[in-house]
Amino acid sequence: MEIFSDHDLSKYGTYRIGGFADFFVEAKSEEELVEALDWAATRDIPFFIFGGGSNLLFDDEGFRGLIIRLRTRNLKVDGNLLHADGGVLASKLVDMAATHGLTGLEAWKGLPGTVGGAVYGNAGCFGVETKDVLREARLWLPSEGVQTYPAEWFEYEYRESKIKKHPGAVVISATFELQKGDQAAILDKMNEIQKLRITKQPPGLSTGSFFKNPAGEKSAGQLIDEAGLKGFVMGPMKISEHHANFFMNLGEATSADVNALAEHVQDVVKEKHGIELEREVISVPVVV
Repeated sequence: MEIFSDHDLSKYGTYRIGGFADFFVEAKSEEELVEALDWAATRDIPFFIFGGGSNLLFDDEGFRGLIIRLRTRNLKVDGNLLHADGGVLASKLVDMAATHGLTGLEAWKGLPGTVGGAVYGNAGCFGVETKDVLREARLWLPSEGVQTYPAEWFEYEYRESKIKKHPGAVVISATFELQKGDQAAILDKMNEIQKLRITKQPPGLSTGSFFKNPAGEKSAGQLIDEAGLKGFVMGPMKISEHHANFFMNLGEATSADVNALAEHVQDVVKEKHGIELEREVISVPVVV
């Protein structure tokens, strides 16, 4: 395990924004992950773990502690069960399921991020959330070490889970329960989803949907659009004309620019609709 000092974080998030971490490590196995956690604990410094970086905003000032990038990649099929390390990309999970004729994950075709992030935040799209397919997950909790928890333990809600109440919790691996299906039909469905994703989601430097959809009939994107903000530009940030819940970095934005736009949108939507939008994007502060 190699730990780097003063490591640039801007290359890891999809916004391409962020300062330097005091320390940085890529954990490519469970043993390296535990070693990195012990390294931080013995030095009494904070740590933050991420996988794909698709739903993160690193601060301009970096991070005063250890950043751990989870790069574990073990993935296997056992009957209708799919076992995956927390660092496995969601795209690899979907492709593996299709290869073995397992149905249930077609809607995740093109979903960014990793298994760990999906389990942590109940990720989902096009009607399929983690709670619908997760059987169990192995977690490392600061007070309990490594244990396996059934899906019910997570008490999943929309983009929420019990694991978020455990600061420093790490998803080591997860088991998904799928169903046997017709491989041709599975691949056809995946192609449909991919085409739909292209029509709905604009390319460019963004984190995907910035705000969670509030309770009610209208999505965050609809509320932002109806507030007259679709296409709105604030400095180097722009609200996509294609999807109003996508905030695009035009090339030189900082985390301060992103936060300024997000706060402006929240203020306008609150004034227009009386609804307080909640961020889906996770901001990684300088110190946790």
